[in-house]
Amino acid sequence: MKIQFIVCGWWYDEWDGKKNQTDFIDALYELKEENENLDVMWTCHKKPPQIIKDKFDYKEYENIGLEWGAYDKVLNDMDLDDDTYLFFIQDDMIIHDWSFINLCVDHFNLNPGTKVIGNGWNYPWDINPLEEARLSYWLKNGYTWKDYAKEENQHLYEEPLQCWSMRGSFFASKMKYIREIGGFDYVNFPLIEMPDGSDSRDPNGNTSEYLNGYKFTKVFGQQGMKYLSDQYRFSKYMTECGAGQARLKYEEPPFRQLPDACIIGERM
Repeated sequence: MKIQFIVCGWWYDEWDGKKNQTDFIDALYELKEENENLDVMWTCHKKPPQIIKDKFDYKEYENIGLEWGAYDKVLNDMDLDDDTYLFFIQDDMIIHDWSFINLCVDHFNLNPGTKVIGNGWNYPWDINPLEEARLSYWLKNGYTWKDYAKEENQHLYEEPLQCWSMRGSFFASKMKYIREIGGFDYVNFPLIEMPDGSDSRDPNGNTSEYLNGYKFTKVFGQQGMKYLSDQYRFSKYMTECGAGQARLKYEEPPFRQLPDACIIGERM
């Protein structure tokens, strides 16, 4: 059994809570050193600090596609067996309990219908892939949702669908499932300046997130998508910090009642 962590390196030492960031790196390194079947690869959107270079394999890529681009590019440069368990994660995370690794692996083994496992449940979205995507208003390119997908994957984007999605901050799968959907689709344009002076990280990221959510839902079905909790960005196992703003917990009630069959962890 091979376990491969793919870490999108972005924030490094920019977190408000630097101790938590160091804990994340140290814990990953300990896992790698103590488990012969577990490897860690950092796919970096900027030059990594020395601590990453000293402890892990890494590769630096142009910052296009945000985490989805980072994941897709590095997978294309790796030669992983179909049965490899994949854990995709940003460094913008606080891990509360690393037992999610065994939880996910055991669930995949016992439930072959499950294809992808996320952290907290994310908002569903009704998408007609042949309509102009909201991002295209800002890019002024007239692209539909389908147009942002890789050419070899565009046949999957044909009909309106309420898609469930996984946040790119964390999800687990297997290599053969990711090959089945043709890797990850993403906005292959650099960030632009928005009218309020911010960059287009949110519209670029949301477009990529829901492109892949559409594809997950279309190919795997909602029954193939599971979550560690019914919370947005939070489970007992980890918290997505949100653009480097580290905090130890996310205090928000479930925004929607998720069926128990969709949760493999604990309802919060």
